[in-house]
Amino acid sequence: MIDFLLHPATVHVPIGAVVAAFVFAMWARYKQHVQLEQSSLYLVIFGWISMVPSLITGTIDAVGHLNNPATPAEALNWINLHAFSAIALFIVVWRAWQIRRKITATPVWSDDTYRNYAIMLTLAIVLVAISGWSGGHMVYELQLGRAS
Repeated sequence: MIDFLLHPATVHVPIGAVVAAFVFAMWARYKQHVQLEQSSLYLVIFGWISMVPSLITGTIDAVGHLNNPATPAEALNWINLHAFSAIALFIVVWRAWQIRRKITATPVWSDDTYRNYAIMLTLAIVLVAISGWSGGHMVYELQLGRAS
């Protein structure tokens, strides 16, 4: 049962980091604030690294639920959606990091590829929403991972 409690404890840090990275990047671009934009980059890196424990504990939880005969049959679709969106988020945030680290222009938003960075961060927000929605559905509707 302890495995089912590890995943919820590890997801909030990367969610916060990715959302803050998006907000900082957009606000920095709007206000032309270089230091705030640099903070966004650090949050992207931190968010990506902090996703590793979430993916590991999520995989452990998913296997535990799929091997449990009490798990509802419809849970497989929700687990797959949640896993797909989390893995896609991991890839998108990595890609955002790779795009941003190659930008050497000053200010960074003067580089044409900064738009691609902003698009990746926007896609990351969409994936956070999908992953959160599917995870919430599994916990609150299907009662998966709830301490009894």
